[in-house]
Amino acid sequence: MSVVATAGPPSIDRRRTILFLTSRLGMGGAERHTITLANLLSDRFRIVFAYLKPDEDMIDALDRQSLLELRCLHVRKRFDMRAARELAEMARTHGADLIVCANAFALLYAHLARAVSRQPLSTIEVFHTTILRTLKEQLEMVFYRPVFWVSHHVVFVCKAQRRYWLKRGLWGRQVHMVYNGVDTNHFAPLDDEASSHMRAALGFGPDDRIVGICAVLRPEKAHDALLSAVAQLRDRGQRWKIVLIGDGPLRPAIEAHAAALGVADCMHITGFKADVRPYLALCDAIALVSTSETFSIAALEAMAMAKPMIMSDVGGAREQVQHGQNGLLFPPGDISALAACIEQCWDRGMVRRMGAAARHRVEQEFSQGRMIDRYAELFSASPVRQSKCPSS
Repeated sequence: MSVVATAGPPSIDRRRTILFLTSRLGMGGAERHTITLANLLSDRFRIVFAYLKPDEDMIDALDRQSLLELRCLHVRKRFDMRAARELAEMARTHGADLIVCANAFALLYAHLARAVSRQPLSTIEVFHTTILRTLKEQLEMVFYRPVFWVSHHVVFVCKAQRRYWLKRGLWGRQVHMVYNGVDTNHFAPLDDEASSHMRAALGFGPDDRIVGICAVLRPEKAHDALLSAVAQLRDRGQRWKIVLIGDGPLRPAIEAHAAALGVADCMHITGFKADVRPYLALCDAIALVSTSETFSIAALEAMAMAKPMIMSDVGGAREQVQHGQNGLLFPPGDISALAACIEQCWDRGMVRRMGAAARHRVEQEFSQGRMIDRYAELFSASPVRQSKCPSS
């Protein structure tokens, strides 16, 4: 796919041109983050957008009218030099001198394009991964690590991730940390009437206590742990309702597990929703019980809507949640500790206090405007080309 939009004659428009590059435009945090950057920085930079493989579930989220060009490169193998040359030619055509990459595969192609380009190209890698879950991913990182080393900039999305990777020898010529941010105007608390209407539409009453989780139904999101914790609380007299916001390949297995635990009657799966706000609003608390997470945008969205987060203590969770103040943390995989956190949220007064503190923290530290300003500053600066090993 290629979409061309006019953004003013290049001779008049003196803004720097940036080429954003992702592996795909499918559902994923890295893709969503990159789309947000491209959309919101189009008033400060001229934007070109490319993706390597034709997975396009999120393509409609892009503001195509603000792009100089949108193109799928249709990569068919790990080293597809035709695609690399096409990428370099895109940069040359539009005068882009900077490629902003989301994760390692895109970064590889940025460097292949640099190798065949007739003009200088700089690279910025925005890295969203921490724990590598499979042996294949770990072996691939051995291959990708040198590609990071020769990148002009590597951006981590939280302090914990930066510490983790610097200790393991992963860096670029310059290293940065920029927190993810969310639109606090869009993700604002809804009024009680709207929440009550959605509760009623799903068959919940005003006195029901509801814990939600907003995540794709995949193994690392550990939905089964939440179901098991709720089952424990039911045995102790607290009858929580569960809303699973999303869908995914594990849906049949999760439904079977809920039936085996005896909690299927109190669980609702929404399926994929373009707008998750009404479903977040009906919940008393939101849980994120992943075994692996870097810095969750979904958690920030819930916090911005004044919902206390119950989070497994992985990745940058401690940088988001201050335990007992704006949410609760528990050791990953500890079902009893998770149940204890949910149990505390039975107290709606405490939930309101933590929810207000969660909203305040996002406004102060994790707003979208703050994030965009930081990236704009980084993209405007000249890359530092001397190689150095950064300190943690």
